[in-house]
Amino acid sequence: MLLQRCTQKIKQILKCRSVCNSMQMNTTHSFYNNYEATIHFIRYLRKRLVAVGTEPIKDRNKTRRAPKRLLFKFDAPNTYDFLSFNLKEWWQHKRDQFVKITEDYQYKEYVTLGSDLAAAKFVIYVGGKVRFKNHNEWLDKTKTREISKLPTEYDATYILEELDLNGYPLRYEHLDFIFGLYYLKKLSFRGCKSIDDWALDKISAEYPSLEHLDISECENVTERGLEALYRMPNLKRLTTTNFHGTAAFDLTCFMLEDVNPYLTCEVQQVKYKRISAS
Repeated sequence: MLLQRCTQKIKQILKCRSVCNSMQMNTTHSFYNNYEATIHFIRYLRKRLVAVGTEPIKDRNKTRRAPKRLLFKFDAPNTYDFLSFNLKEWWQHKRDQFVKITEDYQYKEYVTLGSDLAAAKFVIYVGGKVRFKNHNEWLDKTKTREISKLPTEYDATYILEELDLNGYPLRYEHLDFIFGLYYLKKLSFRGCKSIDDWALDKISAEYPSLEHLDISECENVTERGLEALYRMPNLKRLTTTNFHGTAAFDLTCFMLEDVNPYLTCEVQQVKYKRISAS
């Protein structure tokens, strides 16, 4: 009995295996036979997807191509872009960049001479005036003979006492070029529009021996910048202009005189008063 049951089970297993093999062969044959039909069906689905508006299926077999470079940019034009037809602003921007590069390069050549000679030659180069200690004459661009006599190496006897940059369009970075002048007595920024409250805050901590500071006709100076000048204990004369005509400006000058009894503030009046739009 046991032998008969075993033989029956073996026959059933062999019969199922033959059925599975036949089904597998039938499916493979049907797949290869219907391959062309499936390809046509996939192409049909792609056309329907494009017609509906959805994104089509990407073909991975195709190689990715680099995006084409267009001749014109479609981004928002820059203020100084040549294609935006702002020729005047573009030319002014390029000229300012050229001046900045040349001035930085020129000052780097003077650094080896020391802070006093480097600052003096730089100020003369940009059109200002300087005066050294024990020298009565001012030096500027017009006095080429005296300028040629300046030393080409470091000389401790040349100490800068007075510096005049009236009306020059001074940049904020220029302040680093005229720092380290510990024996400077007089400094004039009259008419420099770039001198503002930030510049005064930086200047107040760099000239411990300064006695006369001229910031008259500087439109961007307010009472907030004047408050930083209490750090200059040796300041004896301050020349400034109250452009906005505020009482806080005059009050700040009085407070500076109260803090420093040797200081005298000369507050000038505006030559041409601004007419309000109203």
